[in-house]
Amino acid sequence: MHPWGLSGPVFLWLYGAGLVAGLVVAIVVRMRVRRLRPAEPPAPLDAVELGFLGGGPENAVAVAVARLAAAGVVRVNRSGEVSATSPAEPTGQPLDDAVLGELDRPRMVAALRRRSTVQSATTAIGEALVRRGLLVSPAKAVRARLLGPVVLYVVFVVGIVRWLNGLANDLPVGYLTVLLFLTFVLVVIVNVRAVGGPKARTVAGDRAVAAVRAKGSDADPLQRVAVSGPRAHPDTDLSFALSVAAPAALTPVAWSYASSGSFHTHVPVISSSGSSGGGYSCSTSSGGSSCGGGGGGGGGGGSGGGF
Repeated sequence: MHPWGLSGPVFLWLYGAGLVAGLVVAIVVRMRVRRLRPAEPPAPLDAVELGFLGGGPENAVAVAVARLAAAGVVRVNRSGEVSATSPAEPTGQPLDDAVLGELDRPRMVAALRRRSTVQSATTAIGEALVRRGLLVSPAKAVRARLLGPVVLYVVFVVGIVRWLNGLANDLPVGYLTVLLFLTFVLVVIVNVRAVGGPKARTVAGDRAVAAVRAKGSDADPLQRVAVSGPRAHPDTDLSFALSVAAPAALTPVAWSYASSGSFHTHVPVISSSGSSGGGYSCSTSSGGSSCGGGGGGGGGGGSGGGF
């Protein structure tokens, strides 16, 4: 009598079909969450909105500081400390005004990012980008990560139970062992990409960033900062100051929400511009950031990967 009424070959075929189905579900869930219909009609992107899209809330703040510095409203020294040059006057830009409101004394750019008013302003930008179909909401990103691999988990557990049953009944389990190992590898790959993979942006968001990058030197300086990081700013002193103060936004390529699923807990995926070997990634949260070296290849357009 075969266990569960299924012979070994039949179970292997069913298991293989389940494995393929689980992989397809994981891929489809990720693809669908990045192909959203906008809730609002398309409109031109402001520089800080483009900065958020290009590299997350930290990059949006860097763009706002660069815009204020270009207007002569603030100055940034070479250590990344920002100070107001005159009493704050409303600019009509919520994030710029939030930054100015925190400059009652000189502050580092990193400290500005952690101020509650600045975070509220960047959150509003993120929510607007979600409504416009350019950014995946943090909640949907978390659901995609949790639901995507579910079928693979179920298939794996069923396979383990069958494998244990086969061992207990002294039945051959060699082929099943190979399939279980393959399933385990796929589960690890899916989860690694879910945690550290790029793409908080939707496909439409990718296109918006790529369109600005395609302009190259013809793009507005603030736009270049938004999609390529502070080092792209033509003012070398400001570029250096913001780059020192914002290592997590040197060269925005793509970024993903961290496991908590918040605009302010995200994982930039960064590589040196034009380099294929020396990159690093930074895990960022409202409490600070940490960066580590990496040997993976960099991507110029941020077009690969998923949740």
